[in-house]
Amino acid sequence: MTATSSYIPPSFGHPGCTRLAAMPLVVTAAAAAATRRSMLASKRKPARMLTGSATRASLESPIFCRSLARSLSPRISCVGIRTLSTTCLRLNKAQAPATCPAPSDSKVLATYDGPLARTFTRLKLFSLGSLGLATILTPILLLAPGEISMAGRLGLSLTALATSGVSTALIAWIGTPYVGTMRLLEPNRNQVIMELNTVSWRLRPQRTLVYQPEFLRPTSRPFATWEITNNPSALCLDDAHKMHIKIAETFDVKSGTSLGEWMVKYDTHANQTTQTDRAKAVANVQVRGKPTRYFNVHEELLDENWQVLG
Repeated sequence: MTATSSYIPPSFGHPGCTRLAAMPLVVTAAAAAATRRSMLASKRKPARMLTGSATRASLESPIFCRSLARSLSPRISCVGIRTLSTTCLRLNKAQAPATCPAPSDSKVLATYDGPLARTFTRLKLFSLGSLGLATILTPILLLAPGEISMAGRLGLSLTALATSGVSTALIAWIGTPYVGTMRLLEPNRNQVIMELNTVSWRLRPQRTLVYQPEFLRPTSRPFATWEITNNPSALCLDDAHKMHIKIAETFDVKSGTSLGEWMVKYDTHANQTTQTDRAKAVANVQVRGKPTRYFNVHEELLDENWQVLG
């Protein structure tokens, strides 16, 4: 027994050293348990520990700091990735190429609002409604039983349709040239465009862009103030390089399609007499489609900014 005990280490062989030898193991186990508890608490309730529920000693301990860093490191990395992706999207949106400049993006020099625009719109709506009602009631009047003969029914139906149709056409002829809104635009330097908004007889808004305002002239047509002239003035030979000039173009506001345009073609050899005289280019107007020619504007409401007519 003595020979066998000589091979046992002194710390475990001596009876008085049993507690001293077991103390490092107990301390190590307690530290490991405390570390596990702190890690579980930091994973379950990290917000509560950060808000002040933990003691000052636990906040300052290295175990808590390491566990808190490990628990928050995935969240911090995710937030960083999201921030970078959002920034890239904003940069791509800001660096996108700009669209082509529209007349609405041009500099507005003057504006005009027609005081009777709503009145003409209501008149057109009423006339179209009466025409539609007369068209619907005509077959009912012809087929309904009654003491009126067929000739009398035909006469009444034709009278109702003719009256409604004539009134609708008259209101459309009067109200179609009326300008509801008008703007004087400056898309480029030394260039002025007039934008005139009207309503067709079918209550569809139309927009006419007059690229050459000097071609607008006073008109003799009733219920109209201006017209696009068919007899523009001739140009001198120095300006004869402008062979084709677009005067105006009418668009449908809802669809954006072109309804028609006014073009001027200059002939440089039509009015050339001698070599000493200065040659002039005679203008020939060409109309494509059905553009708006006549406009009804209250000239007394215009200020000096609108003095661009020829």
